[in-house]
Amino acid sequence: FESVKTRIEARRCLLRPENKEGAFLVWKCDENNQYYLSVWNGLHARHYRVKKGENDKQFFLVHHTTFQTLCELIEFYSKNEGGLCAKLHEPCVKLDQPAPLTLSFETKWEVERSSLTKIKKLGSGEFAEVWQGLWNNTTEVAIKEFKDVNYSNIKTEIDIMKELHHERLLKLYAVCTNSEPMCLVTELMKNGSLKQFLISHKEKQDLEFSIMMDFAVQITEGMIYIENKIVHRDLRADNILLTDMQCCKIADFGLAEINLAGSHRISSDIKVPVKWMAPEIFENKAYTSKCDVWSFGILLTEIVTYGDDPYPGMEKMSCVRSIQRGERMERPAGCPEALYDIMLLCWRSNPEERPTFTELREKLMALIHEADSELE
Repeated sequence: FESVKTRIEARRCLLRPENKEGAFLVWKCDENNQYYLSVWNGLHARHYRVKKGENDKQFFLVHHTTFQTLCELIEFYSKNEGGLCAKLHEPCVKLDQPAPLTLSFETKWEVERSSLTKIKKLGSGEFAEVWQGLWNNTTEVAIKEFKDVNYSNIKTEIDIMKELHHERLLKLYAVCTNSEPMCLVTELMKNGSLKQFLISHKEKQDLEFSIMMDFAVQITEGMIYIENKIVHRDLRADNILLTDMQCCKIADFGLAEINLAGSHRISSDIKVPVKWMAPEIFENKAYTSKCDVWSFGILLTEIVTYGDDPYPGMEKMSCVRSIQRGERMERPAGCPEALYDIMLLCWRSNPEERPTFTELREKLMALIHEADSELE
C-alpha cells in the first residue's frame, strides 16, 4: 500500500467494515523506513515489523522462519498462525479512489444544470438541500442546492471553497449559478457525517479510543490549513464528513468568512450553533480562529460521547450565561482526564490563551501514542 505511511493510516484502512478478521496489509513506515505487516484482530489492528536478514534477501517476523520474498511470508502466515494474533485472511480492501481534479474542463467552474442528475436526497437544512447525484451520468457527486436567494452568502461560500485545497476539506468540483436554484457540486461522501457515524456505534460503544482521537487529529490537520485563511464558525461533528475509508473532511462553509481581522459578526437573522460558540461572540466581539478552537473543544466532547449533544439537558441561553460566568461543561462520562485537560485549554476565557490547531494536533497525537501499546 503505497499511500500508507503510518500505523494510524494502516489502522484506518483495516477499520473499514468490509474487512473481516485476519485482513492484512504490508506498508512502509515513513519514520524508520521499515516494512510492517498490520493485521485486523478482534477490535484491534496489530502491527508487526518485518525484519530483514543480513543480506537483505530474507524477511522474517520471528527468527526461526525466514522467507526469500514478502509474498512467501504472506503465503506462509495465511496457512499458519505462527505466533501472529490471527491467520492472514484477505488483503485489506482498496483505499479511497483519488477524486477527479475538477469537472469543468476550462478554469471556469460553471457547469450546465442539464449535466447534473439528482438521485437521492441526503439531507436538508435551513438554507440548502444536499443530494446524491451524477454529473454527465458518469461521475458520482453531491449536489448542494440552495433555497436561500441571498446571493452574497452563497457567493462567499463558493469563493471560499474555490480557494481551499486540502485532503481534509470537502472538495468543490463545480458550481451552477446562472439560474435558480443555485448549487454547489462537490465530491460525494457516502458515509455521511461523523455525528451519524458516532451515533451508529453508540449502542455497542465499540470504537477504540485511539480511533476516536484519530478523527480529532484529522480535523486538526484540516484546521491547521484553514486557520490563517478563514474562520469556519460552524465546526461540529455534523459538518465533518467521512470517506469510504473513514477519513474526515471538513465541510459546510456556509457560515465561513475570509479571515480579515475584526470584520466578522454573524447577522442576527441566521440560526447559529449556540452551544459550540465561544463566549466572546456573545459580547459581539470579532470572530477569530480561536473561536474555532473553542468549537473544536466542544467537538471533542461529541466524539468521546458517541455523538451526544453538548451540555446535556441545558437550554441554549442558560449555557451562554453559565459560560460567561466562567463555568465549563463537566467532564463527559468515559472521557480520560488527559483529554478533558485539552478541552479545558480550548475553553479558556481569553482567546489568546487557547492553543493553536498545530499544538492541539501534537497533544492529541501524544494521547494516541499512549493508547497504542499493542505494537510490535
